[in-house]
Amino acid sequence: MTATGEDFARRAGDDFVQLGATRDGLDPYLDQARERGMRAVLVETPAYLRWRRMLGRRPFDLEVEVERPQDEAAVTAALAGAGVAPRLVLTGFERYVYAGFAVARAVGSAPWPAVGEAFRPQDKREQREALRRAGAAVAQPRFAVLSPDGPPDDLGYPQVVKPSDGGGGLGVVLVDDPEQRSHAADLIRGMRNYGGGEFGSVLAEEYVKGPELSVQGVAHDGRPHLLSVCEKLTTLEEVPDAPGLSGFREVGHLARHGDSADEGLRELTSRCLDAVGYREGPFHVDVIQGEAGPVFVEMGFRLSGGGLVGLVERATGDSWAQAVFAVHLDGRPPALSPVRERAVGQIAAVSRQELDAGAELAAQGHDVEVQRAAPLPDTEPLSAADREVLASDLARHTGSVGRVVVAGDNCAHVQSLLRPIVSPRLRG
Repeated sequence: MTATGEDFARRAGDDFVQLGATRDGLDPYLDQARERGMRAVLVETPAYLRWRRMLGRRPFDLEVEVERPQDEAAVTAALAGAGVAPRLVLTGFERYVYAGFAVARAVGSAPWPAVGEAFRPQDKREQREALRRAGAAVAQPRFAVLSPDGPPDDLGYPQVVKPSDGGGGLGVVLVDDPEQRSHAADLIRGMRNYGGGEFGSVLAEEYVKGPELSVQGVAHDGRPHLLSVCEKLTTLEEVPDAPGLSGFREVGHLARHGDSADEGLRELTSRCLDAVGYREGPFHVDVIQGEAGPVFVEMGFRLSGGGLVGLVERATGDSWAQAVFAVHLDGRPPALSPVRERAVGQIAAVSRQELDAGAELAAQGHDVEVQRAAPLPDTEPLSAADREVLASDLARHTGSVGRVVVAGDNCAHVQSLLRPIVSPRLRG
C-alpha cells in the first residue's frame, strides 16, 4: 500500500524529518527541532546509520532505515510505516536533496508549496541550462555533457570534469588535455555516488581561474537574505588510483557578514534563484571571482557542510538553521543581526602539527580555538556490504583530525594567520 499526501494530512503532527545525515558532525536542524518541541526523525541508509553510531553522533528521536533514501516512494512508505507525521521535511546531505523536496510535496508538508509550486532542485547540468534558458545575465563557464561516443566540443583546456549530481567535491577532476579528460570521465563513470548509486551524467566545463567564494543565505517569498560570504581555501591533490590526475579539496573557509557582499554578487544570487524558481528555503551559491566579476559555478538548496554552519554563526551571530525554520514554520523572513566588522576562518586540520600550529597562535594572544576530533573508529567491524555503500563517505569525509578556528578584524588578517598553517597543501 502506498501512502498519499492525504494519508499524512489526516494524521498531521509535529514531526521534523531530515533526509540524510550531515557529514561534518554538526546537527543544526536537530537543535532547532528540539527547541520547538518537535520529534526529530532522521532517514538514512542502514549502513550510514551504523557508521554514524560508531562515530558517536547524537541520536535523533527516531531513525528510519531506508536502503535508497534517494527514492521518494521508498522514503514516504517508510515514514508511513513508522507512523511519522511530517510537518517539515528538510535535507541534511546533498545526495538526497532531490528526493527531499519530492517527499515534502508527497506528504504535503513544508517547505512545499511556499518553496515554489513547480520547483524541483536541479543538478549541476540543469542549473547551467536553467540560467541559459532564462537569459539571466549571469556569467558561467562554457560546458558540455560528456558521453563515451560523443563528438568533441570546442572547450579549451584546462577543464574541470565532474559528475552532474555529486557533492562534497566527489569526482571533481582538473584535466589538461583530451587524454586526461577521457581518463577522468571513465574514472567518474566507474565511481559510485554516496549511498552506492551511479552518477546521472558527467560534465566538462572551462576552468576559470580566480578566488573562490560562496554565499550562504535563506530565501523567503522569492527574495534572498544573505547571512554570509565565504572565501575558500582549496587544494589540488592526486586522485587515488589515478596517477597524473588531480582533484579538488576544500581546506578551509573565511566567513564574513552577508551585508559585505558587493552588488555584483547580490545580483548574481538573485538571478540564480529566479532562474530555477526557488522561493523559500536555505541555499548556497558558489562562484569564482573572475576578472570581469563573479562567475557562477553551482548552487545548493540546503545548508552547507564542512562545518560552515558553525562558522557562519560565529562570524555573523546568526543561526542559519534557525532562519530556515523561521521561514518554513513561521512564514516570516529571517531576523538577521546588524553587520559585524569581523571575519572568522577555519581550516580542517589533517595532522597534529597543524593543530599544534593553531595552539601556538592562541598562545601568542590571537583569537583562536583548536577543536580536536575524536579518533576515527576502526572500520573493521563494518561488513563488506556496508563498506561498499560507505566507500565515498570514507574517501571524502574522513582524514580530518580537527579544526583550527581564527577570528579577526577582516578576512585578510584571518587568512594571514591561517594560510601558513596549511600552505604546503594550498594551490595558487
